[in-house]
Amino acid sequence: MVGKDGNTTDLTVGRYAGLESFTLNALGVESKELAIYNSGYNVIDAFSAKGDSGSLVWHIKDSQAQIVGQLHSAQNKGGSTSNHISYCTPGWYLLAEIKKKYKYADFYRTEWAA
Repeated sequence: MVGKDGNTTDLTVGRYAGLESFTLNALGVESKELAIYNSGYNVIDAFSAKGDSGSLVWHIKDSQAQIVGQLHSAQNKGGSTSNHISYCTPGWYLLAEIKKKYKYADFYRTEWAA
């Protein structure tokens, strides 16, 4: 289970598919994606909606929040108003890209030195 606090849908819960997909478009641009499904608790509760793009998707492990990814799009289910599946860029990829530019970036600091 994962969570997200979106601009449109506020706090929602979803199911992470557990797989990463790598796609290549006609221009040769590679894309890394994670699929997040609606939680299934209530058929009308969508994990995301238009306006939620950019939201951080996270999960809790050992009482600590961990980044799963950043939401960027979703797919509608057969004309329904709620999204069936949402897509995010993997957190590991985002953190690696940030570290390329800011090599001393520390994402897991628990203490601050003066």
